[in-house]
Amino acid sequence: MALAATLAACAPLQPVIPPSLPLPAGSGSTAGIDPTAARNSSLRVTPLPQPPESQASRLQQQRIAQDAAELRQQAASQEDVAAINLQQVPLGTFIQVVYAEILKRNVNIDPAVLSRTEPVTFRSGAVQSAAQLDNALKLLLKSYGVAAIDVGGLVRVVPDNAQVGNLPELRRGTLSPDTPLPLRPVFQLVEMQTVRQSDVAGWLKTLFGSRVTVQEDIGRNALLLSGSPDNMQAALETIRVLDQPLMSGRRSIALTPAYWSVDDLARRLNEVLTAQGYAVAPLGSLSQQGGVRYPVVLLPVAGTNQIFVFAATDEVLKHVENWARTLDRPNERGIGKNYFTYQVKHKDAGALAKTLEQLLSGQARPAAATATAGASGQGGAGTGTTSTGATSVVVDQSSNMLIFQAAADEYSQISALLQTLDRPAKAALIEVTVAELSLTDTSQLGVEWLATHAMSSGATIIGGTSGGLSIGSAGATFKVLDTVGGVRATLNALASNNQATILSSPRVQARNGETATIQVGQEVPIITSQQTTGSTVVTGTTTANSVLQTIQYRNTGVILKVKPVIHSGDQIDLEVQQEVSAAASTNTGVNNSPTFSTRKLDTKLTLRNGSTVLMGGLISNDDSKGQAGIPLLKDIPILGTLFSTQTKSGTRRELVVLITPYILNDSHDAEAMTDAFRRMLGPWAAPTTAPAPATVPAAPVTPAPLPAPSPAPAPVLTTPPAAPPASAPEAVKSAS
Repeated sequence: MALAATLAACAPLQPVIPPSLPLPAGSGSTAGIDPTAARNSSLRVTPLPQPPESQASRLQQQRIAQDAAELRQQAASQEDVAAINLQQVPLGTFIQVVYAEILKRNVNIDPAVLSRTEPVTFRSGAVQSAAQLDNALKLLLKSYGVAAIDVGGLVRVVPDNAQVGNLPELRRGTLSPDTPLPLRPVFQLVEMQTVRQSDVAGWLKTLFGSRVTVQEDIGRNALLLSGSPDNMQAALETIRVLDQPLMSGRRSIALTPAYWSVDDLARRLNEVLTAQGYAVAPLGSLSQQGGVRYPVVLLPVAGTNQIFVFAATDEVLKHVENWARTLDRPNERGIGKNYFTYQVKHKDAGALAKTLEQLLSGQARPAAATATAGASGQGGAGTGTTSTGATSVVVDQSSNMLIFQAAADEYSQISALLQTLDRPAKAALIEVTVAELSLTDTSQLGVEWLATHAMSSGATIIGGTSGGLSIGSAGATFKVLDTVGGVRATLNALASNNQATILSSPRVQARNGETATIQVGQEVPIITSQQTTGSTVVTGTTTANSVLQTIQYRNTGVILKVKPVIHSGDQIDLEVQQEVSAAASTNTGVNNSPTFSTRKLDTKLTLRNGSTVLMGGLISNDDSKGQAGIPLLKDIPILGTLFSTQTKSGTRRELVVLITPYILNDSHDAEAMTDAFRRMLGPWAAPTTAPAPATVPAAPVTPAPLPAPSPAPAPVLTTPPAAPPASAPEAVKSAS
């Protein structure tokens, strides 16, 4: 048992082939492509951030909760207590009897009230509850100039105009305490959050009058309030309602015109809406005045080529949007050329301009042709001009933008073509696994053995000598086209028996039509030439001719070069160059240069997305001989074999390459593949923070049919957008 445990501890770790990455969900040739991207260019509508909602609803909910609590307290105090019939009782004695003996309340009576001897007569009639008696007593005492104030669990009875000696309390903010002291005057500093203090001060003075003292602090944009706690609480709730953005609760959208400038479109919209009876803010007035002085506001922003529209309801916004779609169209009868810009999103603007040049000029030019450098007086550093008859295109490299000089109808066609061409470039993730199989004298060829097992699972095998690979005549090559799991299961079985070694498993991502390289290894210096200079070098007592050597560095290790070309139908062409090389210092090298063992594969393949191809047949032989025996005696001819032992061993190794491509249509597929790789590595590779959701660009909105201006039958001619229906359609109908 001890020997078995020792052998198990010394056993080498078994190489395990990395598992295949799962295909992203929904992967396909059409994934990530917006089906509406090829539509004609039109007005774009984007929702805008909304101001914070008013706190009035939340305050109302708080008041409802407080009222419910008060109702529960009143319900608890609705129990019948007694009927009171007191006649000609002194005021001080009356208060003590009613509150202390009948209502069972803790009472504190001011000496000025206790000393009063006015007779009091009070009859309650039927039996009443404690709450009913308390309200009736407060009204009675108020007629005598006495106030009964509840302070927690104590009833204080004082003269009605007394301040009871409590110091004022100063607070800051808009939050009132849970249990304020009713007898203590409160001073509270309230700082405005969104509006000016003068806008709120006028409302407070109008609503509360002399019950709340309001003083403005211009330096802090704040109000200093003073008054009784009840009045202060009402004033604070009023401030919470008034201290809100003036645009709070209003709707807004952003219009991005395709053919008109923002200033021209805003001016036309202002004229049309004003003619329909809408109160539209004059252009430029909002930046000077601010606030909501008009129900409809148009704010053109030339820097972003957008018009911000603010309105009270979604119906009005939709009406403005319909008018914008009607107006933002090319002038079909216009004469002359206009200037248009197109912001390229996913491609290089220069490459896109070359494609347009070949199309518009009617001549297919070489891909390496460049756009004509800036025309006289135009362009400059970072720009290029292409003139194709009636249309001119200028490339602004700094902003990756195309500038057109063309008629409106021509640009409408060009814009639709640009949206079709300006799509994200596809990419491919290439996964290559390089394994080395150990072959013995009793073993079959490694790839043939794998092919035998693959056929039992229903795989398709394509065989032949060299198989079109640039590997010379060193053995046969087989391609096993199967699901990823079948081939990898066979290699894992070999690895568990120490017959296979996974040399590398690189993964590299490349854009469609471009070459990607991954290299893991060393740069080894080698001597390429030597030349005697004719001079001598003296080292101690030795004199030698100086030699000039030329040294170059050669890359060794695992080198992978791949170039994918993605076609429709999830087909992908691959140009693969895979090399596994190593340097060794031997005596066979020239000029003390090392020798290199290289196993290289150079091929072109056509695969489906996620399928695997297996290639092999690169076999290397390592033979070794040895002799051991008694010194001198083992070297005697013929008889030496009696005193020695001859050993001979041979090792054959075959290189097997597995290639699996994955098509990445967009950034979502790339992120899904990255997440799959992280899950394969383990919990330590998980991201520390959740990734932000990807922003999906809004699809172009299809222009909706224009609504009819009235319930009358729709005319044959095209009608402009009508105003939203009025709240009283009967009155409108009778007026018409």
